[in-house]
Amino acid sequence: MRRIDGEERERAVAQWRVIPRLSLSHARTPLEEAPRLRAALGGGPRILIKRDDYLGAGFGGNKVRKLEYLLAEAQRDGVEVVITCGGEKSNHARVTAALCARLGMRCRLVLNPPAIAYGGWAPASLLADGLYGAEIDRVPDREARDRRMAEWAEWERSRGRVARVIPLGASVPLGAIGLVGAAAEVEAQLAAEGIEVDALFHCSSSGGTQAGLMLGAALYPRIARQLIGVSPDGHAAEIEAVVRGILEGAGGLLGIAREADAWDLIVEDRYRGAGYGIPSPEGQAALELLARTEGLLLDPVYTAKAMAALLAWIREGRFRDDQTVLFWHTGGQLALFYAPEAEGEARVLR
Repeated sequence: MRRIDGEERERAVAQWRVIPRLSLSHARTPLEEAPRLRAALGGGPRILIKRDDYLGAGFGGNKVRKLEYLLAEAQRDGVEVVITCGGEKSNHARVTAALCARLGMRCRLVLNPPAIAYGGWAPASLLADGLYGAEIDRVPDREARDRRMAEWAEWERSRGRVARVIPLGASVPLGAIGLVGAAAEVEAQLAAEGIEVDALFHCSSSGGTQAGLMLGAALYPRIARQLIGVSPDGHAAEIEAVVRGILEGAGGLLGIAREADAWDLIVEDRYRGAGYGIPSPEGQAALELLARTEGLLLDPVYTAKAMAALLAWIREGRFRDDQTVLFWHTGGQLALFYAPEAEGEARVLR
């Protein structure tokens, strides 16, 4: 990992600390060891898991960290209506709806159907969206989302309301700054135990989490010597381009002058299976292994595929027994669950 040291680091950390942020989550999520998982693998590196699924609002997950910054900006600007998008199982959409309810902002969600649907049953996240009071507009596919969000924003503004569109996954430079704070948090946890991490695995799709963690690791190098973003859907080259753009923008917010192609960037795309939202055999096996060894649930869309990659790298002998790997649990377990679909459970715009 590329490191940022000396005065440049001091300036960047000082700048990060003054960027407005709402405190809408648990201050510090657990860092847990997974000894039974390690034993089930027949040894290998020490495995740590950062439990950002415990972040709180909207059933937690890494999106909370991003939205604490974006909603602070929205609140400062007097935003009345927040508009964002995702699939019907979207963690980002659900957390946005929950936090908007907490802040007294209206929330419009533009959602496309899941890759796998069950007649008469709705994703649990969709039910939660409605309970949080979100106004839900269902569109036919992912390609229709951005256009519909822009239309809703224009419609709200034409009626004199202040509207703000938050892109997919809150994956913009300001949102990525939330993961810089996460890196500082983990650095302190590791320092207390005298641990340095050799590799960090996490899921990377819309790019904001990987960009933020890379920037954080450059400032707080104890958290990872190598950072591996695991794709749940796109090809590595596609995700790399998005991550580099966000990384350059987030670095600019902290006064870090680095060209996008100056960063070491790894995207592992061999475990994405058939695509977004479609469980993979390797991911399902990883999900079951974690549940039975550590009593910990992953989700089939993101974290199961990221854990499948981590397990494969260990089985391929890429790490020594005296090394440490860190898995970043970004939440999303609600994607495992469905509820009976009934009219009126969500404020659906037809």
